[in-house]
Amino acid sequence: MEAVARLRHYRGSAQKVRLVVDLIRMKPVGRALAMLRATPKGCAPDLKKLLESAVANAQQNGSGVDADALVVSRILVDGAGRKPLQRNSMIRSVSNYKKRYARPRFMSGPQGRMWLVTRPFCHVTVHLSDDPVVRRKAGLAAEPARPVAKKKGGKVAAAVAKAAARPSAPKDAAKSAPKAEGKPKAPRAAKSAKAPEPAGGQE
Repeated sequence: MEAVARLRHYRGSAQKVRLVVDLIRMKPVGRALAMLRATPKGCAPDLKKLLESAVANAQQNGSGVDADALVVSRILVDGAGRKPLQRNSMIRSVSNYKKRYARPRFMSGPQGRMWLVTRPFCHVTVHLSDDPVVRRKAGLAAEPARPVAKKKGGKVAAAVAKAAARPSAPKDAAKSAPKAEGKPKAPRAAKSAKAPEPAGGQE
């Protein structure tokens, strides 16, 4: 199974983006995402989003693909030319105060002309695959590890389950049974407030 995600017209030089792309080529998806999180490059967060998009593309439509089994089989960076970031009309509307501290978008030319400074752009394409051949090239097992199946219980577990499923007698019936069979208890004598004194006086 192969999934593809593309990032078109990314604002950045293809040479600088390739420095980060080379780190995650032929790596498992989990390790590639961890490396992009720890890479202090400007394009690393955008490449991380692109890789997460490729994983989402692989898992769509209920394909049942395990994300841990995917490997970055191919990742390509192509140049998209150089383009200016603003037009002349936009540059004229910017005040001189902002032009001092803003990033320069143009350079002065002869006879009072103004030349736009072009910026590099690039296209990035990511291919994810769980093919056994690709996994072997990445240094992994051909087949991903399967989840451990639960073992069936033995005789002791069956006896415990049977005892738990045994119906128990209702509590009301258990309480009323001994009262009906036993003899009725004699009523208790009421305690007097004060003990009676003897008839004869004590000498």
